[in-house]
Order: sequence, then structure tokens, then C-alpha cells
Amino acid sequence: MADYNKHLQDFLAHLQKSGRYSAHTFESYARDLKRFAAYLAEQRFPEVGSAETNKILLRAYLGRLHDQKIANRSIARFLSALATFQKFLTEHKADKRLLFDLPTIKYSRKLAPFLSPGQVHDVLDSKPADKIDRFRLLRDLTMLEFLYSSGLRRAELVGITMASLDLERSVVTVFGKGSKERTVPLGMPAMDSCRRYLEVRKEQLEKDETESDFLFINNRGEQLSVRSVNRIVHAYGLKAGMRVTPHMLRHSFATHLLDNGADIRAIQEMLGHEALSTTQVYTHITAARLKDAYKKAHPRA
Repeated sequence: MADYNKHLQDFLAHLQKSGRYSAHTFESYARDLKRFAAYLAEQRFPEVGSAETNKILLRAYLGRLHDQKIANRSIARFLSALATFQKFLTEHKADKRLLFDLPTIKYSRKLAPFLSPGQVHDVLDSKPADKIDRFRLLRDLTMLEFLYSSGLRRAELVGITMASLDLERSVVTVFGKGSKERTVPLGMPAMDSCRRYLEVRKEQLEKDETESDFLFINNRGEQLSVRSVNRIVHAYGLKAGMRVTPHMLRHSFATHLLDNGADIRAIQEMLGHEALSTTQVYTHITAARLKDAYKKAHPRA
């Protein structure tokens, strides 16, 4: 089992160094594979390893996950992590007893939750507290505008640097999953909010006698964290009377573009999706809404 764990440690180090996956995906893969390794240790693997035994071991483990009511989507993610690990093992000529025949797990893709244009307006127009200083208010509003205006992920938002912001062209360059660079447009409300925020940001940094390369900072001049973004968006949503996450604003961005006739490949590029199939979930949302409207309004629906 020591060899398997050593290979796993090497693989995770390689994965993290490669930058191909987001921090969230890396943590999920690491957690899934470590749990599987712990299960294998209970079964005296790989001492008992063989093609037939491995098939039984994996089937029993998947059964355990099912009994624990782990969703098919999560099981599919585990198998994807295991497949990536096994590719690493094969490339490094590891003992074949460490390999498993992997089944395909089907799961239904959930329709991404999103807000209506009116709900987005309510969130952007709200304040989470009666007393909030101008710096935080303009920073928060600019963050919300950026999330909705460009469909950014949380990590992409907090990673924006001053150098990556082009005010003249109204675009920002971000690094998405796998450190892939892309440039996305910013709408006029986002740009107007950003210009006002930059003024108070400068004042805040001068007050703190510090500097920062990052656009979004806290009141100590430090880069804002992903957790802070979650908390801020949640607070503005609650004030508007709804539950809102940063990812919902990203979904709303894509859905509203599609509703208004934007080309799906352009949306794919703006979202930073590697596969078009990932973006096509938004066509399902639009189709579902059209079908619902048809059933409600058509006399022979």
C-alpha cells in the first residue's frame, strides 16, 4: 500500500504544480482519491490486487458510496479523478495491479440557478447594512457589476490586477481554470462603478500607507479572498430578499445573453468553457422556460 500512497502523493503534487485545475477541483480530486486509498488499505490492497479482485474492490466501493447516498455526479467526479490518476500511473510505468477498469456513471446535469434581470437589479441596488463606508460600498458594487457584467468566476474576480484592467477598451484579462488567459468585456455600468471605486481605492491605500497590485482589496489593502466574495454577495442578496451566490450571477450573465440572441460560442469564450457542451446547459434552461411559458399560455398545450 505504501507504493500506492507514494504514487498518489506524487500525482497530487504533479497536479497542483501543473495548474490545469482550479483549487476547488484539485481539493475535490485529492479528497476523493485519499478516501479511496484509505478504503483500499482496509482491503489489504495491493497485496490482493489482480484484475478480477480490483473489479470486485471497485464495485464494492461504488456500492458503499451509493449506500451513503452520494450523488451520481460526485461519483462521476471520483471516477474522473481516478482515471486521471491512472493515466499518471501508466505514464510512470507503475505496477499494473494498481489499475482498475473504470465504469461510466451517468448523471443528469442540473439546470443552473439564475436570477431574472429584475432580480439582478434589486441585488445591485441593495445595501447590506445601513452604515457602510464609501470604500466598501463602491468596492462591493463594482464586484457585483463585474460578476454579472462579465460572468467571472470568484477566483478570477479576486485575481484581477490593476495591470489586467483596460479602462480605455472596457475589458479585463483574467486567468481561468488551468491558468488559461482570456479577455472579457465590461459593460458601461461596471465601468462607471469601477472608475468611482478606483478613486476611493487610492484613498484607502494612501490611508493605510500600503500598495497592492490587486484591484479588489480589503480595508487593510490586502487582496480580497474568495470567501469574502461569497460573504459579500450573500449579504447583498439577503438585503434584496433572496439567496444569491457569485455563481448565480455568472449563470444569470450567460442566460440573459442567450435570451437576447447572443451566439453560444461567443458565450462559451466569455465564460472560459473548454467544451461547448458545458455552455449548452444554458440552452436547456432557455428551452425549459419557453416550454413552461407555452404550457401556461397556449390553449392546446
